[in-house]
Amino acid sequence: MSLAAAASAAPTPAMRASQLAAFLVPGVALTLPSGYSFGAAVLALASLVFVRQWWGRRWDRRAIAWALMLAAMAVLWTMSFDDWLLRSRSDQFVKYALAITGLGFLQSCAPRVRPLGWGMLAGALGAGLVAVYQTGWTDAHRANGFTNAIQFSGIALVLALACCFGVLLLWRSLSAWQRALGLVCSLFGLLAVILSDTRGSWIVLPFVLLIGAVLLWRCGLRKPVGLGLLAAVLGIGGLVSLKGDEMAQRYHTAVHEVQSYEVQDRDAAETSVGQRLAHWHLAWYMGLDKPLTGWGLKGYIAEKARRVEAGEASASVLPYDHAHNELLDMFAKRGLVGVALLLAFYAVPLLIFWPTQKRMAQCPGAPMDRQILYLRMLGIMVPLCYMGFGLTQVFFAHNSGHLFYVYLLVLLLGALIGRERTLLALQPQS
Repeated sequence: MSLAAAASAAPTPAMRASQLAAFLVPGVALTLPSGYSFGAAVLALASLVFVRQWWGRRWDRRAIAWALMLAAMAVLWTMSFDDWLLRSRSDQFVKYALAITGLGFLQSCAPRVRPLGWGMLAGALGAGLVAVYQTGWTDAHRANGFTNAIQFSGIALVLALACCFGVLLLWRSLSAWQRALGLVCSLFGLLAVILSDTRGSWIVLPFVLLIGAVLLWRCGLRKPVGLGLLAAVLGIGGLVSLKGDEMAQRYHTAVHEVQSYEVQDRDAAETSVGQRLAHWHLAWYMGLDKPLTGWGLKGYIAEKARRVEAGEASASVLPYDHAHNELLDMFAKRGLVGVALLLAFYAVPLLIFWPTQKRMAQCPGAPMDRQILYLRMLGIMVPLCYMGFGLTQVFFAHNSGHLFYVYLLVLLLGALIGRERTLLALQPQS
């Protein structure tokens, strides 16, 4: 069968499952309760049902690297570090193990870019609609979807940025209504961030946009960068006009809370910023006391309570089981061993997806395949966003943080490998 005939042939059940998972992981992540689990479940189930189609096949080296990283993190999340015989969160081990089988399945049934793109649009639009409903027709004072407001805001920002990159990079292949829809969906995603009334996501936005602009500029895409910067200026201008007074007030409040904490005001640790500073201070010194393996999950809670009782920490830290900072939380609980693995968890996808000029020049397509660049940009955007979110929130303390990160990157890598293989197969044989 020719490639053209194969492309026009009806998709197999395995391919349908792959496409469905690619759509669902981002598409209903925030729209339904535990929406981020639906696509993950489809991919995991497909990898088991169609195991004969992929078992024993050769893996791409990048997939091997990501699978090994997932295996290491599966073990890390399972170990409590209180006692080598004590286990914690065995459910995370299963979810990570199924993500590895899903990655194996995608080696032979890679999803196309289109369902991923439509999933990003549906996810951002759905997040915005949920946020509008919750803040306009319920008693909620801020949007939180079906998780907490910080997780909701972070994932909504990832979806909004994915829509923006999609419109910019795939502009020439989109019709006018698709371009308009992409812009509308990205705005709805940002609206969800705004209505969540959280600050952590806004720290991430300029950082990711700057890196994205530099990478696209180096790839020679001057026009998309210019359009993106124009859209960013217009978006920021619109945001300031709508929420300028509130943003200024929250900024001054944050500055005041930092200053109050620095002068050791009695109630400073009870404020939003002061409480985070108290958590960070405590986690840092707890980590220094046991730097290699930390205090463990139960030990962290017990030692925190002891230090509060001894007057060494504010009682405001007691209701929380994490330190409101991903690296410091890992340092206090699992020491430098955990910190090293967490940094690798961010770094491996960055190394895999980073769109160097050499990689893009070697990629089939004249002069550059925009779909591959789109997948690579999303592949670095996700860990970069998570690194930013981790400054003020422990994203991996929540199921939504694990599933969205792991399964979205698995799907992006599967789609990247599949796209590259398709283009290589279409090249004329010499």
